[in-house]
Amino acid sequence: MKSEIDLETKILPSLTQETAKLIEQSQEKLSRLNWHQGEGNLDRDFSILSKECCEKAFLKVNDFKDLELEVKIPDLKLIFTLNKKRIEKKIELKSTKSKSGKMPGSMIMSLDPNMWTIMCHRITEKKFLIRYGRYFTGMEISTHETFQDRSPRPKLLFNKFQSPEEKPIIEKTTINKSFWSAYAKSAIKRILEPNNYSWQDDLIKEIIREIKKNPKKFKDI
Repeated sequence: MKSEIDLETKILPSLTQETAKLIEQSQEKLSRLNWHQGEGNLDRDFSILSKECCEKAFLKVNDFKDLELEVKIPDLKLIFTLNKKRIEKKIELKSTKSKSGKMPGSMIMSLDPNMWTIMCHRITEKKFLIRYGRYFTGMEISTHETFQDRSPRPKLLFNKFQSPEEKPIIEKTTINKSFWSAYAKSAIKRILEPNNYSWQDDLIKEIIREIKKNPKKFKDI
């Protein structure tokens, strides 16, 4: 009997990859979409097309005997039924028309860095590129990143995601590996290799001085 682990490690990655392939093959349909329809419902047309592709992809990749799928939008809200058990997953949909392929990401504290994501780069009104992968694979935190006054929102970079022709990278990450460690390294680099000055640099220096005064105090952290 297939398990929920099999769903997570086999079906979901393959489903995301195949959906990305089918979307990229739908250039004419992509060119007819209306993008950014209102603040509260961005790229609804993209979600509708992606849903169609996801449903077709499921028929191709599903080798489970007792697995069914219902897809809802916006984004792709996946409702699997496996051995009569309901399992909810999600594929995040992103799109950008910026030349660099960068776009604002979500707040760290409100996202799952391992969530599967499909991103569309709108090169022109007739040309669209698609990439996919776990959310964290597309994140970009600069070497001199500053702390933000709210939960950090690392940018997403289209080219950091995988090509639809590449086998899914299924390894997961943690909040610490994806975010805090990168921000800590950026803070230290701003001190050792100054670039643009920030008031935060003075704060970081003071924190370092306090730690150096009594390093034993922090040995259990």
